[in-house]
Amino acid sequence: MKSLKLAIALFTALAFPVFSDGISLDSVFSSLTENSVTSGDFSQEKTSPKLKRPLKSSGKFVFSKDGIIWQTLKPFPSTMAVTNDAIIQMGADGKKSVLDGSSNEVFKSVSASISSLFSGNRAVLEEYFKIRSFNVNGSKWSLSLSPKDATISGTLKDIEISGTADEKAVLDSMKIVQSDSNTTSYKLSNQSYRQELTTNEKSLLSK
Repeated sequence: MKSLKLAIALFTALAFPVFSDGISLDSVFSSLTENSVTSGDFSQEKTSPKLKRPLKSSGKFVFSKDGIIWQTLKPFPSTMAVTNDAIIQMGADGKKSVLDGSSNEVFKSVSASISSLFSGNRAVLEEYFKIRSFNVNGSKWSLSLSPKDATISGTLKDIEISGTADEKAVLDSMKIVQSDSNTTSYKLSNQSYRQELTTNEKSLLSK
């Protein structure tokens, strides 16, 4: 279950170009592969009925079809990366630890869903998650997901992804609601796009 919670915390999406015929869910998925690598800044806020105040952190992120990297800078430096079969953590001392998820069916289903966003494969996402709604309001869009699998829904209630679509559409926020009412919210900013991971990024995603 630990691996599932970590994978859920890393669930994310990409930026995509605006279409002259308007934004639709199919056009979003068909264009997700345009940018192989998306990077930028993030701020994270976790709330829980058990906490007196939210837990906040911030840092840098990298999204790619090969994996996702969260590099936390505040309040304490650390790095976490997720691939299709593992979660890799690295402390400020550079020591790396690997959590193997290859034999965990729940982890594999969540990881496959994450990967589907980067491959533009809507069918894989819908295998595990129900798309409850996709809404467009002016230059803003939002997507709501809920898990189909009973094991996943025991931990995760829903995921809300939203962004804007002005000159270029981007994802700028994500909210993950767990079944125990814990909530993790992300704000993404300063996105930039490229086609290749750096040597260091590839190393972080390697077990």
